[in-house]
Amino acid sequence: MVQPFPCHSRHHLFGDQIHSVSVLGNVNARRWRWNPFDSDLELVRVDDHLWERPLRLQAARGPEHSGLYALRLVVNHNPRRQLKASSSGHSDGLCCWHLAEDPLGERYDNLRFKANHDGEALLRYDSSRQIVSLIPCASAAGDVSWIEPIETIESYELNGFVWDELDMFNKFQTRRPGRAFKQDPDGAWSLEVPLKRNGGIDFRADGVYQFLISAQQDEDYGFAALNDGRGTLVRGTGFGSSHGTAMHSGCTIKVEADGPHRFRLVDPHIHPRIEVQAPDGSPVPLLNRRDSIQLLGSVHKESPFDPTLPGRNLEPAGSDGNLLSLELEAAAGEHVINFAIGGELFLDTMGFGCWLEETDQTEGMALRGIAWHGKPQEWNIFFKLSQASRLRFSYQLERDEFAIAVVDGPGRLEPTTGLSSLSLVGSFDSPLEAWNPRSAANLMEHLGGGRYQRCVLLKAGTTYSYKYVGNRSDWQLVFADYELDSYGTDFNGDNPAAGDPSQRQLRRHGQLTTHGNPPALNFTPIHSGPHRFFADVISGAYSVHPL
Repeated sequence: MVQPFPCHSRHHLFGDQIHSVSVLGNVNARRWRWNPFDSDLELVRVDDHLWERPLRLQAARGPEHSGLYALRLVVNHNPRRQLKASSSGHSDGLCCWHLAEDPLGERYDNLRFKANHDGEALLRYDSSRQIVSLIPCASAAGDVSWIEPIETIESYELNGFVWDELDMFNKFQTRRPGRAFKQDPDGAWSLEVPLKRNGGIDFRADGVYQFLISAQQDEDYGFAALNDGRGTLVRGTGFGSSHGTAMHSGCTIKVEADGPHRFRLVDPHIHPRIEVQAPDGSPVPLLNRRDSIQLLGSVHKESPFDPTLPGRNLEPAGSDGNLLSLELEAAAGEHVINFAIGGELFLDTMGFGCWLEETDQTEGMALRGIAWHGKPQEWNIFFKLSQASRLRFSYQLERDEFAIAVVDGPGRLEPTTGLSSLSLVGSFDSPLEAWNPRSAANLMEHLGGGRYQRCVLLKAGTTYSYKYVGNRSDWQLVFADYELDSYGTDFNGDNPAAGDPSQRQLRRHGQLTTHGNPPALNFTPIHSGPHRFFADVISGAYSVHPL
């Protein structure tokens, strides 16, 4: 298996003792930098109560890299055991934060700081005192106090589909002018934006808008929504830093009238909340409610990822209302599923977090795992069914634990446990097979780690469209550049250092994601001849260059 999917035991995830501590945040270079299940983000245990990890930090580098960092810790890879900053301090060149568990993320901030020079630092966590220290090494300038904690936020910005006139690359760009909130006399922050009842994402045009709020022009310093129906915001989240449970989504509203709508950010420092007012001053209700869960995917024959159709709702299966389930007949073969929240795709879908080891899946009768979304970096949930059978899909709300079980029929279940191959699939001539994701003719050469390449003869002036497909799946495991993630401004694949990219280069040139089945990439060569297509599924870097 080239890239294994996360797999953890129930004892590890939900045990009282600390078995592992991981650092999530933009201090990491991996695509899954905010994924709580990724074992490569773990700190090293140096004694009973101390955990450490070296960090390489970079100062501001133009518009792509601000030098601002945000992180938090997670215990035992459990997304509801997140440690965030209850207070911070700075003395003698040492940044320190007192930590507190913040299961849903609405109480505390991430650990925020700025690197004023390039350099290395040691992250040290003391689990007995619940303190994190960031110990800087001397920078090239000989300065040992070059890491500066960020304790005051000076700006907030509105990003998302509310900017109808902008293309998809720019809707979530945090540094565009004209999207900063202004502080009102009552202390709230507000911004007026024209919205339309037939606005929003172009393929829907139904007046449903998803948006996020950034701070300091940085998505990792901002807010997304808690799905409590009250407009509560979650600190340090969004595309770049989603907490990723079914209680978290992008802020989502339904507009009923054309005209200027006022967005009000209330009490952002203590109890952040969002309010939206219609042109007549009436409140616009947020759609952020976790009042239902829908099963989506290939187990449905028609419109498989439409949560509004009948037969998709999971119904209560236990006395406490925390367990939901749905039974249906499923065909034999490969399947991909996810779970929708509240019947609205803009509330994000719950995809794959990790498989659970303590199951009877060795008998082929059941699979269990933890659902999670780190949009746009989460996988969907993939499995195989040997023969047509009746399946039960269950979802436990308090843990986001899902189960797939055979309840009637001869079928056996097999989980997809990782990425085993990558194909270049698109509008290419022979010897590739155009737009066939299953063809062996489209397989790429594996270079080691998550890196793949394929050399292809191209004709000058011809525009080629393509995607990267994993495991020769039927468009179920797709990598492309997601234009809404604030990474890159086009699909040209011109990253000159894709083999070893920095965060700045990824920001400038784009990053591969696994969010559903994203739009195809495009490339138009200037010269005819062989071109090298390169993709790294771990860093997300990709490029196309003539040989």
